[in-house]
Amino acid sequence: MAAVEPGAPALPGRVRILLPHGDGEAAAGPLEALPGERVRVRARLRAPGSLRNPGAPARERELARAGIGAVGPLVHPALWVRLPERGERRLLRPLGRLRAQLSRELAARGPGAGLLLALGLGERGSLEPELREGFARLGISHLLSISGLHLVFVASGAFVAARAALRRSAALGSGVGAEPPALALGVAAALLYALLSGWAVPVRRSLVFLLALAFAAALARPLPRLQPLALAALAVLAGEPEALFQPSAQLSFAACAGLALARGPTAPGSRAALVRLARAAGRSFGVSLAAVAATAPIAAHALGQLAPVGCLANLIAIPWTAIALLPAALAACAAPLLPLPALADAIPRLALLVSGATARAVELLAAHAPQAEPAGPPGIPWLAGAALLAALGLRTGSLARRALLLGAELALLGLAPPAPLAPPAPRLVALDVGQGDATLVQGRGAAVLVDAGIALEGGLDLGARAVAPALRALGVARLDLAILTHADLDHRGGLPALLERFPVAELWLPFGAAGEPAYEAVRAAARRRGVPLHERGAGSPLLAVGDLRVEPLWPPPARAPASRNDRSLVVRIQVGGQRLLLPGDLEAAGERALGASGADLRADLLKLGHHGSRSSSSEAFLAAVDPVLAVASAACGGRFGMPHAAALARARAAGIPVWWTGRHGAVLVGLGAPLWVRGLGEDRPRCAAPEGPAARPLHLSPR
Repeated sequence: MAAVEPGAPALPGRVRILLPHGDGEAAAGPLEALPGERVRVRARLRAPGSLRNPGAPARERELARAGIGAVGPLVHPALWVRLPERGERRLLRPLGRLRAQLSRELAARGPGAGLLLALGLGERGSLEPELREGFARLGISHLLSISGLHLVFVASGAFVAARAALRRSAALGSGVGAEPPALALGVAAALLYALLSGWAVPVRRSLVFLLALAFAAALARPLPRLQPLALAALAVLAGEPEALFQPSAQLSFAACAGLALARGPTAPGSRAALVRLARAAGRSFGVSLAAVAATAPIAAHALGQLAPVGCLANLIAIPWTAIALLPAALAACAAPLLPLPALADAIPRLALLVSGATARAVELLAAHAPQAEPAGPPGIPWLAGAALLAALGLRTGSLARRALLLGAELALLGLAPPAPLAPPAPRLVALDVGQGDATLVQGRGAAVLVDAGIALEGGLDLGARAVAPALRALGVARLDLAILTHADLDHRGGLPALLERFPVAELWLPFGAAGEPAYEAVRAAARRRGVPLHERGAGSPLLAVGDLRVEPLWPPPARAPASRNDRSLVVRIQVGGQRLLLPGDLEAAGERALGASGADLRADLLKLGHHGSRSSSSEAFLAAVDPVLAVASAACGGRFGMPHAAALARARAAGIPVWWTGRHGAVLVGLGAPLWVRGLGEDRPRCAAPEGPAARPLHLSPR
């Protein structure tokens, strides 16, 4: 790979291009290329970066392990060209064309085809957003990905059909018999399907599992239960060493280990058809119990505490998918290849009935299921206890005992508090929300959130994706007070999502907010949730919640400043002996007016106004506040260039160290004596501020 522009920096060995989604021109471009084709694109590449908050996965580390050194979107979907062919990948071209043809024919069937395409061909782009959200809320999104279940189904079907046909052949009446060639044909069918379905990473891993099992079967002698799994693990890690750290790979191996180690039922056999059917259903239920029990501790550690509704949904969804939905999807995708037009039309019709019933059930259950936000991983003792319960459940042959132990395991993980995160409360946490603002002040018995990050209509919502998981990971179950400093989208956008997800005792807006249309989404969410809403500013009473004292300082109730930024709701929060000043996006004119109002501005910690912009944090304001520490909320390499060098220079001249989220990740400040500050992420040298501090814990004595 090389850069197109002459003299441009060399590209890293692997890059990740972010392709557009949607209809029309936005969905065109390289998405039209077939597997095996070489293309040249024009993209805006940057070093990998991610928001670094409590409860968030370490995306940068994951990309580095995969060797991905740059990410970025296309400049425009039309700026791409096909390059001359290379022979080594021409074999993929016919499969790509066949996949595209099958996808078009099934998609033309209308509503319901998206679910069949996702399960049968790995084409998730046609899945309805409401249905995708329903699967996510029930915790069964993994069933939409091509996995080992799909390959085993294809391989088993091909094996059974090939063995039945080969047993009729006189040539195989002696010698090797029908099983070895039938097994080879089954594996070949699975390999062909893996290529046809897109050859994604989970598919490749599942194929390795299948090859290991086929190898064990070909030896025609009993093997230790975990030996095929060990062979598969060696093969996967030899080609993808980074899989050792990937939750998806860990969950795949854990599920397979759970199925291998689980004891079967101990009930005696019976010839009665109904009894055999009931026991077959019990075995299927027991397999689901084993898979959930084995994966629950890993899911809790990697993804946050487990939602019991997700585990219960999996106990139903996994057997249903294996018995009905997956066969229907595979049959519908393969139907156009049948020589009989009547069957080619009837099979998709029946499959659409199955997918339609599934979609309606998912949407109905998701609408009434409690919405559980992921939290931070439980501590080691809780995970160890859950693992012990899982082991006991796998080793029992009683279906009832296994279900009881799984229930105890899920209850333990659901009740486990997040692993403690230093410094402990009382603390201030400036969350990493890019070029936005979201700050949590957490006492020993109360929590106050000031602003909630950005949200775009129909797009990214950092309130839901970043702030909510961080609050859960910090142990916040409810907010005693939410404060919205002003109406800019990068401050207010994420608040409606948080109001829907957390109980909030009270919401403050600045004076004059009642008539401003920009607050309507926030006001509507507060009405739906029954959250009391008050306007606050200079002269408003102090609020005491737990060990926190919240004092509004600005804006004045009358003759509000013309600038929206200078109408920011400024608050000072006291906890213990520490004082915190949070000025929103107040700029120099507002700072002068606030200082002239006679308000006591002295504070130990200052949140730099307007993300550390050039127009804020004047010398006079810094002198009036006289903080020990300042914190800036700004993106690394943001297009606004914040915190600005001029603001940092003024802070440096006043002897105030500045920590900022773009460089250090979420900034956590322990509000004891002395202050203790640290960044959650590793230092980003490319985001170095002029003479900025190192990303190491600092202990600062109050002045």
